[in-house]
Amino acid sequence: MNKGQHQTYLFDPLLRPALKPVLPQLGLGILAEGIAGLATLAALWCLIHLIADLSIIWVLYACACWSVGAICSSSASWISHQAEAGFSSKLRRQVATHLTQLPTRTLARYDDNALRRLVSEDIAALHHMVAHLPAEIATFIIVPAASVIMLLMMSGPISLLALLPGCIAAMYYLIFVPRYSMRFNVERVAAMETIVTAINNYVRGIRIHRLFNAQSGALADYHDATNRFTQGMVTWVSHVATAAAIATALLQAVATFAIAYWVSYELSPVALAATMFFGLAIVTPSLRLGHGLDYLSSGRVAGQRIAELLRETTLPKGNASLQGDDAKLTAQAISIHTENGALIEHFSHQFPPGKLTVIMGPSGSGKTTLLRILAGFEQSGSGAVCLGNQSIVALDEQVRHQMIQLLPQTNPVLNATVRENLWLTAPDASDQQLHDALTHAQLEIDLDVDATILSGGEQQRVGLARLFLSPATILLLDEPTSALDHANAHQLMAALLHLTHSQNKTLIMVTHDPALAAQADQHIDLKKSLQLKASSQHKE
Repeated sequence: MNKGQHQTYLFDPLLRPALKPVLPQLGLGILAEGIAGLATLAALWCLIHLIADLSIIWVLYACACWSVGAICSSSASWISHQAEAGFSSKLRRQVATHLTQLPTRTLARYDDNALRRLVSEDIAALHHMVAHLPAEIATFIIVPAASVIMLLMMSGPISLLALLPGCIAAMYYLIFVPRYSMRFNVERVAAMETIVTAINNYVRGIRIHRLFNAQSGALADYHDATNRFTQGMVTWVSHVATAAAIATALLQAVATFAIAYWVSYELSPVALAATMFFGLAIVTPSLRLGHGLDYLSSGRVAGQRIAELLRETTLPKGNASLQGDDAKLTAQAISIHTENGALIEHFSHQFPPGKLTVIMGPSGSGKTTLLRILAGFEQSGSGAVCLGNQSIVALDEQVRHQMIQLLPQTNPVLNATVRENLWLTAPDASDQQLHDALTHAQLEIDLDVDATILSGGEQQRVGLARLFLSPATILLLDEPTSALDHANAHQLMAALLHLTHSQNKTLIMVTHDPALAAQADQHIDLKKSLQLKASSQHKE
């Protein structure tokens, strides 16, 4: 099924598993909202009969109907929002789980704004679409259909002419507005995205923008984006919103009352009242049609974006567990290819426990990618990574995470204290153990400090401290000393060697520092490995 076919769905098939459990609740909400609409029409019917029979009983009936309508409408809203909350919760978990299972390279295609929109704004757009569904169905289908039936019964076919304003409004919103606004929608969306990006960039650079004049950097981009946003919004309002507002104003109740009186002034007072009241009951929903279509349109677009994410291929996983105590990590004929050619060809190596292995090579030689493959966060073009006698792709995901921990070069911290960040790895660790881990990572800091205000190097060392607390037997580090000076880097290296030897862990580290690499137990030079492979193939 291609992308174009995905767009034909109101709800993409990938979203239906989250929607299916709440369908009974939504059905109940539609029923309650439908009863509320019919109760309101019944109240109008009572008022119409009050014209012919001035009796208190009709007033009491009308009040009773309005009370039933209010109770059913509020109940429908509560039921629908409860259903939507269940749908959103399930969908958020589905999206979050899928994100954790994507290859690192795939995840890198989504910037912060795109991910925030997927897990927040797009699911919120689906909230409006799902939570308001019962009310919209009652408003646009049940109430108008019942009103037409009662109008025909009480005033005859001629009264249908009172529906002209509603029909014109509906045609306007269904045909004219979408086509007309489409011409300006791309510019409007681009202006919105530009201003959001510019604000984010400006905020990130607010501490350094004073070093430059107003015509450079993020500040200038912000000024330019602000001007384009203002111009874009003014253009959209003048061409689309204004036209819609004028049309809506022209199709208010005045037009319906005028036509209703014209077609039924010779009829009985009851028939005249019925034409006016029920004609208005049909026309009024058409004035809300634009909002209903907005919910539907934004929900469909948001659903398509979420579905596109859910279609991204995830990393393979199994449900196998490790057999015995053999946890030796082995790379078997790993090959890594990019659009620019081969990074690594048929790389094989056994990483023994209790040894620190250093991987070296020039930039772009595939060191970081190899670490991600060893951790199970990327797939190789060919070959396999095994833990003991078991391929890591066949292992249960939880088992793999317990056995292997990767510390990337850029190691962000959570918006929490240093203690809470360390507790992610060792939730039962005492403050003394946390301090010891920080000391091994060459960092002396208060555990209650907000981790997000630390410098980049300090945040990296908080991540390193987590390694000293980790129960994982295989530790993968990407440039762990890049933010340290020479003395601290060598002290950290000594601590890592002690951790490896004393706890019989397998530690694999990428570094560019020859002095640190010289202290390792094993050395791998990816450039030489690739050259040797190419030389061997040439001789053959």
